[in-house]
Amino acid sequence: MRFTFSWLKDHLKTSANVNEIVDCLNKIGLEVSSLKTYKTDVNKLKVAKIIDVKKHPNADKLNICTIQFDEDQTQVVCGAPNVNVNKKYVFAPSGTFIGGINLTLKKAVIREIVSDGMLCSEKELEISDNHNGIIELPDSINLNDNVSNYLGIDDPVIEIEITPNRGDCLGVRGIARDLSAYGIGELIPLKLNNLSDEFNSSINWEIKLPNKKGHLCPSIFGRSYRNVKNIKSPQWMVNRLLAVGLRPISSIVDITNYVMIDIGRPLHAYDVKKIHGNTLTVRISKKGENFHALNGKTYDLDDSMLVICDQNGVDDLAGIMGGLRTGVDENTTEFFLEAAIFCPISIAKTGRDLNINSDARYRFERGLDFNSPEVGVSYASKLINDICGGSCSNIVSIAQKKSKKEIIFDCKSIKKITGVDIDERNVEAILKNLGFDIKSNNKFWKVSVPTWRNDVERSEDLVEEIIRIFGY
Repeated sequence: MRFTFSWLKDHLKTSANVNEIVDCLNKIGLEVSSLKTYKTDVNKLKVAKIIDVKKHPNADKLNICTIQFDEDQTQVVCGAPNVNVNKKYVFAPSGTFIGGINLTLKKAVIREIVSDGMLCSEKELEISDNHNGIIELPDSINLNDNVSNYLGIDDPVIEIEITPNRGDCLGVRGIARDLSAYGIGELIPLKLNNLSDEFNSSINWEIKLPNKKGHLCPSIFGRSYRNVKNIKSPQWMVNRLLAVGLRPISSIVDITNYVMIDIGRPLHAYDVKKIHGNTLTVRISKKGENFHALNGKTYDLDDSMLVICDQNGVDDLAGIMGGLRTGVDENTTEFFLEAAIFCPISIAKTGRDLNINSDARYRFERGLDFNSPEVGVSYASKLINDICGGSCSNIVSIAQKKSKKEIIFDCKSIKKITGVDIDERNVEAILKNLGFDIKSNNKFWKVSVPTWRNDVERSEDLVEEIIRIFGY
């Protein structure tokens, strides 16, 4: 699980620096496997405007670019295919260390032409592996703007190893919650500015599962959106997705991926105009059916896999990967957003049988917050409206009721099991900050388990949570 420091601070109000955060994560059992800080001298990078381009007289694939940055001008020899006059790019002056090529730039002579500095690609600045061209900046950016901040390359990236029981920490918010319980910051309330319904959803749900198989899909939500523009995502979202290893595709797809990392809620978007009929059905696949996935591959299904279909057949391997036939593209103006709870065991078996790994599967296998589908749709709706425009429908759903688990807890069991004596006020504060509700009498507590903690089943699990946060 990767996230950036600034992303964490969207959910955690803290004055701690990144090294203090890393130290705390390790103490509470969220093992940090890497901390990436950019090796490039990011503070030296400049916004540069190309004011003239000429072909290199001694090399067919090179251009001589005259650039303006700050109040200065210089000349750069560049082999990128996308150099254009009056466009703005990222420029590294001579003397800048470039992490992607492990080199400090010096003024050089390239085939008898002086080159002073470099116009940079994403790979050279350690943003991604893309080096097909140099980074083109928008016309709106000014020459004196902080380009490293604009690109997000002054933002450290933290990667933690998640144990199989901690599906709640496969979102930045869950990690922030744990840190707030430890006391290094305060969890910022999640803003759910649900939008008004402007029309009835053009797509509805149907669940057709055999008797006693309702647990395979106990909850599914959806919402339709109209008159949207599937444009390029804003730079801040692009930066964060690239930082965690996700390739930006389009604003609709990027928003679904962003929400998955942000609050741990996988989502899927269907192009409404590509759906046959007005109903999506959750059912078990039939032997001999096949599925054309978004990764471009076709999979043969057996008679045990959970799928989502329209009148034309299977087009979604539930909880694992969406279908190519109804996927959104740059021409999408109307789409339907899906968020569901699927059985972790079913998802794991299907994923193994078909050898498909995905970020969604990884999260479904570890168990999702039962209340997250409705929260995820509402949370995504605001992003969709802000970035893509348009209007949204009512939320359509089929959901079973689920009561919270309750555990009878004796505070004395903490010392008995761990040997550590903790004041009851500290115990209560830790549990409440982790999202547990407590009702107490003179001897025992009745502790309600939050819906995102599927792994907490008994009194000993509560002791583990308390000692994990309190420390030995």
